Amino acid sequence: MKMKNRKLFAIVAIALLAFIIAIFILHSNEGGSSSKFINLSIGMPAPNYGFFSSNGSSENISQYRGHEILLWFVATWCPSCAQGNQVINSNYLFFKQHHVKIIEFELYKDLGYSGPPIQGFVNSYAPAAYANATVMPAYAGYNMTEEYDPQGYLDIYYLISKNGTILYINGSPSVTIGDLESAINSSL
Repeated sequence: MKMKNRKLFAIVAIALLAFIIAIFILHSNEGGSSSKFINLSIGMPAPNYGFFSSNGSSENISQYRGHEILLWFVATWCPSCAQGNQVINSNYLFFKQHHVKIIEFELYKDLGYSGPPIQGFVNSYAPAAYANATVMPAYAGYNMTEEYDPQGYLDIYYLISKNGTILYINGSPSVTIGDLESAINSSL
């Protein structure tokens, strides 16, 4: 029994280390500019993809032209994504006052692992943001996941301008909330 626990601990430790390294690489870029590990960069038009909101409605990115939006890609089994929701929940008034809608996407099929449905995940960790329609839970399809998150990061986001261009890219709002709020303030 102890051998199984050691193996499980080793697997969890390796997975955590890999996640930390991936986040470090993502955050090591300058001032949130694009990284060589993603396909998109600041100043590019945000690719328009169709998606389903958690309530089942069919939508697409271009519907939000005229509004600043934050496209946030998460896995619902990811602890840092849960922490990010808690931070967004604590700061939801900032987003509401700046008219920034957050669309929180569950990555395609939760990257192959099982987690709660995105609506329950958001409602559990960001109940005020969810109740005040600051965060809209949604599902990213395969092509959208490949375009916006080709490396399978668990916690990456894009700030999109009113005209549909990418203003800022980063990840892990639980760590980068100050940088994100500064980017939003700069874009107004």
